Amino acid sequence: MTINEQQSQAFKEFERTGWGKQAEHYDSLVGEMTRQAVDGLLAAANARSGIKLLDVASGPGYVAAEAARRKLDVVGTDIAENMVAEARRRFAGVQFEIADAENLHYPDSSFDAVTCAFGMLHFPRPGKAAAEAYRVLRPAGRFAFSIWCGPAKAKVLSLIADTVQRHVDGSVALPAGPGIFTLSDPWILTALMEAAKFSDVRIEEVACVYAPTSPTDVFNMMRKSMVRATYLYERQTPAVQQRIEQAITDEAAKALAQGQGKIACSAFVVSGMKGG
Repeated sequence: MTINEQQSQAFKEFERTGWGKQAEHYDSLVGEMTRQAVDGLLAAANARSGIKLLDVASGPGYVAAEAARRKLDVVGTDIAENMVAEARRRFAGVQFEIADAENLHYPDSSFDAVTCAFGMLHFPRPGKAAAEAYRVLRPAGRFAFSIWCGPAKAKVLSLIADTVQRHVDGSVALPAGPGIFTLSDPWILTALMEAAKFSDVRIEEVACVYAPTSPTDVFNMMRKSMVRATYLYERQTPAVQQRIEQAITDEAAKALAQGQGKIACSAFVVSGMKGG
């Protein structure tokens, strides 16, 4: 199968529009999980006081804000205008800009570190984003990104995805693009980084968990902060929507009982160095 430019741009627009609509809900829902990988991500990027860091696909700005708190010179970016506005609202004083991770407008060798928190699975061409990170890095700089582990370890995501797929009308399809677990294999991650010319590739696992106050919160997370599942859900009949809500709530109740109030959603933190 050949992925053409039109498909790539259509998926990019789908993600940009979807996250723009859900920007205000991210922090109170999926943000609970993604914040747990911030420290590991900055450590993998060798982030330290005084260096210049670019954070791509910043979302509400957690990584950029923490880097700024640690006295780094930070620029946070996102392709969704509403996400940039949300980050600016939450973290006044931190610089946030609109930018496309696959086509950055920054000069070559202009940052000491580049980070990307859970953004790579939302890019139509993640290899191109890795290559752009390499381009804007200075020699010996590190690129680090977080990505969800596979369905066995990112259980809250697989619970939602599997349940939605069981109930949706098969005639409704997502725009062509990579799946949420496409990059969840360490061999694929290593190959992606090496193809972008990174050396000293490292992959560490971070044990993130989701601890909602009730099973209903899992459905709300899908509804308000998962672009692809929401797209499918909104195109179903009211009867199918009701079945999806009930099924997710039931499955979440089982998972929470098994996990003593928590559902695993572990992540990989991947990093590599630009050669001198």
